[in-house]
Amino acid sequence: MKNLVFSRIDDRLIHGQVIATWLKTLSNVEHILVVDDKVSQDPFMQEMFSLLVPSHITIEIRTVDEAAALLKAGLPRPTMMIVKVPQTIKRLIDQGVDIDFLNIGGMGMSAGRTKLYQNISASEEERQIFKELMAKGVKVEIQIIPAQKQTDMKKILK
Repeated sequence: MKNLVFSRIDDRLIHGQVIATWLKTLSNVEHILVVDDKVSQDPFMQEMFSLLVPSHITIEIRTVDEAAALLKAGLPRPTMMIVKVPQTIKRLIDQGVDIDFLNIGGMGMSAGRTKLYQNISASEEERQIFKELMAKGVKVEIQIIPAQKQTDMKKILK
C-alpha cells in the first residue's frame, strides 16, 4: 500500500504514547489517518485529536469506507493509520485494501473481552479476526511502545 508506513490498533486512537513515542520512532511519518465511523462524525473528538498532533504532522479522520477509497488510491504522504478495533482492519481488507503489517497497541478490557497478552484483551470474534488476518499473510505483532519487544501474534494464538 503506497505510503502506508504503519498500521496500529489502539482503542484510545490518539494519545500521548502514540504521539510521544511512535512518531519519534517513525520519523518519516508526515500524516496520521484515523479510521473510525463514530469518531468521523464527532467534531469535538476530531478537534481534541488535532490538538494532540504536532504541527508538522497532518491528521484526518475518516469512516471505514472513505479510508478504504483513500488507501486503495494510494496515500500522498508517509502515513500512520490508527483504528480502534480489529473489525475495522478486517473491513478495510475486505474492501480490497492491502495491509501487510498490523501493530496491536492498546486493546483494553471491556465487555466480552478476556486477557489475550499482558494488558491486551480481545473477544473471541477479535481473536478469530487476527487468525484470519494472519492466514491472509498479514504480520500481526503486539508492541505497546517502540522500546518494548515485539511479540508475534502467531505465538499467542495457536
